[in-house]
Amino acid sequence: MRTNRQLDLIIYGATGFTGQLAVEYVHKEYPHIKFALAGRNPAKLAQVRSQICGAESQVPLIVADALQNPETLDEMAVSTKVIANYAGTPFLDKALPVVEACVKHGTCYVDITGEVPFQRVSYDRYHQQAKESGALIVHACGYDSVPSDLGAMLVADAMKERHGCDCQSIEMVGGKSLGGLSGGTLYTALQVILDGKSIPGMAECKARGSYSLDPEGAMGGPDTSDTVSFVSFDNVSQKYVIPFIMAGANAPVVRKTNALLAYRYGKNCSYREVQAVPNWITGFVSLLGLGVFGVLMSIPPTRWLLLKVLPKPGEGPSRTIQETGFFVSEFYAVGDKKGKMPIVRGYVKSGTAGDPGYRATARMSIESALSMALERESCAAGGVLTPASALGMTLVNRLNNIGMELGVVDDAR
Repeated sequence: MRTNRQLDLIIYGATGFTGQLAVEYVHKEYPHIKFALAGRNPAKLAQVRSQICGAESQVPLIVADALQNPETLDEMAVSTKVIANYAGTPFLDKALPVVEACVKHGTCYVDITGEVPFQRVSYDRYHQQAKESGALIVHACGYDSVPSDLGAMLVADAMKERHGCDCQSIEMVGGKSLGGLSGGTLYTALQVILDGKSIPGMAECKARGSYSLDPEGAMGGPDTSDTVSFVSFDNVSQKYVIPFIMAGANAPVVRKTNALLAYRYGKNCSYREVQAVPNWITGFVSLLGLGVFGVLMSIPPTRWLLLKVLPKPGEGPSRTIQETGFFVSEFYAVGDKKGKMPIVRGYVKSGTAGDPGYRATARMSIESALSMALERESCAAGGVLTPASALGMTLVNRLNNIGMELGVVDDAR
């Protein structure tokens, strides 16, 4: 990456809901860095700058449009060290031109997508070129999938340090959380369900099964699913669990990380994600509710009615929910060792970051971007990578420093 850039960071999609939270966070916590706001609408950009940064703010505004004027992306990419992209729903059609411009000019890039087919296409098209240009391209830098990716890395590394062995399995157990439903995530999921076969990258993902994001040359592994299929009792965490709704977005990222790190977690390490519930009855009722919602969303008339009241792309929770929201993710690594298998337990908690889908996501993605902008030498060289394989302990330390909590506890067994 070239070091003589005018800017440290460009926030692209700055007028969207999460984009504005990112602008607010950078303006408040990092007033010393050189950053700019970018998007399609100059009037809206000026309004966001005035509302967040002040009427007299001189923060640069950059008009760039990935769909209508892709040539503007080259000018944007060449001017900065990192682009943090919040213009999605879906990211597939809007983000690939931004990735292409970043790869071309050796500019680093982060986004908050949980779209697995998009990440597959991005890797297949641009990984080699990104390695050559020194561009570090890291998708899934929000709640999808930073907690999962970093938590798995922490417990796997602790297993090696404490017990000198690989992991037989790693499991993320979702704990209590509070946040608002993401309109962007909802609409993206609907697109996959209703038009999945035509989505670029979908066929390639299906061909790879549970290892849909694995890099070229990867050996796969034992997994055939990302979560459980029904209410069950988990012997490792000693909790009743049900399917974790975002396992399909997170688990392929974690498996890709293991492959990119030369199977540091273990060549036969399995990974899954589940949601903890207090008891079997609560789990059954929760699954029943999800099932009814799924049926209603699959029927056009009821889907139309639900979409009238559910959040739309660009909409998010109230300021109160953003600030009081939280999440807790626990991680259990089981050692691949004869006899009594060791267990290492870790955690990722939102701390003061707020609700998972918006406020915490804005913080995690900006800290990912600043890892590259301000600590580039401690990050991976280049390529289309994952949060843990690209940023590792640099991002862990940055998140701990801003009030989140990531770590490993004493051996569970």
